[in-house]
Amino acid sequence: MRDQPHSEKELLRQIAKGSQDAYLVIFERYWDTVFSTSLLLTKSPELAEDIAQDVFAMIWEKREQLTTIEKLEPFLFITARNMIYSRLRKLSSQEAYRQYIMAYFSEAGAMGVDEQTELRELERAIQGAILRLPSQQQKAFRLSRFEGMRHEEIAATMGVSRITIKSYIVQALATLRKALANYPSSAVMAFAFFRIFF
Repeated sequence: MRDQPHSEKELLRQIAKGSQDAYLVIFERYWDTVFSTSLLLTKSPELAEDIAQDVFAMIWEKREQLTTIEKLEPFLFITARNMIYSRLRKLSSQEAYRQYIMAYFSEAGAMGVDEQTELRELERAIQGAILRLPSQQQKAFRLSRFEGMRHEEIAATMGVSRITIKSYIVQALATLRKALANYPSSAVMAFAFFRIFF
């Protein structure tokens, strides 16, 4: 990282212009705070990590709007709190939907020709979106989602810090969700999305 600005306002301006270096500074500066806040409110390390990833994914997805933020830390706290409340409200319905998806695909012959075609098209779209990721994000994402490696293992393999790996994966997920946002949401699509994103 070269000549990276340290003032919060300047960092946000740089992120709004697409600077991954500035994003990484903010990520490293605030990850522990967002994670700790989420853990305090959820009492679940797994859910807290998911929420923290969602907060930073949202920052990257909506980076053009960052220059309107007066103070980042209260903004991050409110964002995390709102995401937690929203996630807790949805958990029961999501669990019911997961069970439906699994039941749908466990039935003999449940996936017809049309569904198989849709699934192949979606998998091609996902692979294409992954190939368009920056190389380090792509590698971290593949090791995480397809090889099942933990962040610590990926960090050791790639020779970077664990927090950098988290940043790569959060940015990759944000990019992929945006790239696939307009895809049809049938049961086949939901099944494929659960395999990749959860």
